[in-house]
Amino acid sequence: LEPEWIKRMGNASRPFRRIAYFLCLLCMLLLTEGKKSVKPKCPASCTCTKDNALCENARSIPTSVPPDVISLSFVRSAFTKIPEGSFLLTPSLQLLLFTSNSFDVISDDAFMGLPHLEYLFIENNSIKSISRNTFRGLKSLIHLNGKKK
Repeated sequence: LEPEWIKRMGNASRPFRRIAYFLCLLCMLLLTEGKKSVKPKCPASCTCTKDNALCENARSIPTSVPPDVISLSFVRSAFTKIPEGSFLLTPSLQLLLFTSNSFDVISDDAFMGLPHLEYLFIENNSIKSISRNTFRGLKSLIHLNGKKK
């Protein structure tokens, strides 16, 4: 498994061969380490801490939030609908809050892909329609609050 250039050195210097072999392995490790994927940044309409994101006046539901976020809140946002699969890329969410937004429709499977969601607050919104399967898949949900304006 030794590279050819190390084999060519023969018995010249065993300690040198070991050091060269170690450096070769170290270089391969560093090259692999440098190719890690970049974590999503906090969306422009949001303020993020280590595990919370607060989105105010958002025009749409962000497609990516930092992966450590477990609490996501939308306040006074301008989107009119929560479409299907809006939170597929945020599977760690445990709390989701919508307060005083302008959406009026929540689609089927809007909350699909949230296996750990425990708390869902949908307060003071202008909801006219909630689809039959809106909450499908929310197996961990223990609290749902849906106060109207």
